[in-house]
Formats: sequence, C-alpha cells, structure tokens
Amino acid sequence: MAELVEEALQFVAKNINEIIQLPIDMNCMNSALIKRLAGKLSLYELNMLSDKKDKLTSKLFMKKLEYLFEEEHNML
Repeated sequence: MAELVEEALQFVAKNINEIIQLPIDMNCMNSALIKRLAGKLSLYELNMLSDKKDKLTSKLFMKKLEYLFEEEHNML
C-alpha cells in the first residue's frame, strides 16, 4: 500500500498544474499527504502553480515551510 501511495504522490507532483485545474475537491488529502507532496515540489514549482480557487496552493506552501524548517541545515 505504501508503494501505491508513493507512486500516486509522484504522479500528482509531476502533474500538479493539470490536477489543480480539475473540478475535484482536494480536501480529501490529509495533512501528512500534503506535507509529503510539498516535499516533492520545489519552491519554483509551487510559485508557478495556477490555482485560482486556492484548492491546494496555500496548504502546499504552509507544508513546504514546515518541511524546510524541519531540515537540520535550515535551523538557526
């Protein structure tokens, strides 16, 4: 099951712009999955997202910040 989740996250990360444009509810993704997805996206990719309804972008930015602050080399 873990392999399937990882494969799905990789697919979503690769196709995030197309997926965000679909008329689907993204609230089904829990916090842990959003954090893992944010870890797979670069800051550049997050900035390039076109999410007019903000279905996922603000959550991804928040989790990306959490992810970056958890890394030891980013601590003060």
